[in-house]
Amino acid sequence: MANGAQSGLRKVNQEQNTEYKKVLTFVIFLIVMLGMVTVTFLNPFFMKGQIRTSNNEAVVVRQINRHFDALAEAIGANKSDNANLLTSKQTQPIADHVIDYTLGIHWFKFSNFNLAEQILHDIELNIDQGASSDAQLVQEKLKKQKQNAPYDVITAFNLNSITVGANLALMLLIVNIILVIVTVMSLQSLISDMKTVMGTKLLVHDVTAAGMWAGFWLILLAGLLALIPVVFNVDGFAVLGYLFEIGSSVFLDFVIVGVVVYILSAIPWEITSPNN
Repeated sequence: MANGAQSGLRKVNQEQNTEYKKVLTFVIFLIVMLGMVTVTFLNPFFMKGQIRTSNNEAVVVRQINRHFDALAEAIGANKSDNANLLTSKQTQPIADHVIDYTLGIHWFKFSNFNLAEQILHDIELNIDQGASSDAQLVQEKLKKQKQNAPYDVITAFNLNSITVGANLALMLLIVNIILVIVTVMSLQSLISDMKTVMGTKLLVHDVTAAGMWAGFWLILLAGLLALIPVVFNVDGFAVLGYLFEIGSSVFLDFVIVGVVVYILSAIPWEITSPNN
């Protein structure tokens, strides 16, 4: 009878231990994932550096030239060939202003007129005598548009969608911060609860095991997301496709962080193994 009761107790403890690991894995994964999203995709300084990498620079030039082509068509300055009108040097300031508008410190936005004027200023400042004749023609036509020029830019560069994106980024940042705080508090509460039913060695073993699983899932998920623009043609998905192209290299950073989390968890997990 006593042996049966002890076996039952061990079974309950094992089931409880498994549940602890599952919850710990989810909480650790959530903290790491939300933290990474906050310091990468929602960080204007990081993203401005990211668009200057060799792979992403070509994506930025292509996307901004598409909008510039739409602007040229809207004001009657159609170009004569299929070459890019703007160079990397000319598109970079525009991309920086869009990132600052979207991810910079701000409250909810309802106007993009100032952004349109900044883009106009970038065009005027960076298109000089060394630029292509088609780009110079667009600049000349824009000057003739006078007060209508910002509205042409708003339409051609789809700035209304960028305004929506800026507000979504703010909402995501707020939600991320709240969730990180809540999950950290949940992690502390869970560990405190585990301390009451297990020793320090087993506690460290379970927490690091959960950390290894969290690192594994981060590697797997981020790796799959990084492969999307490689395996699929995302060019036709407008803004979403553009984000996937830029985000592909960022997700590789997530993979690296996942590997680091896995390795840092694996060492104490091995040390606290029951066999040691």
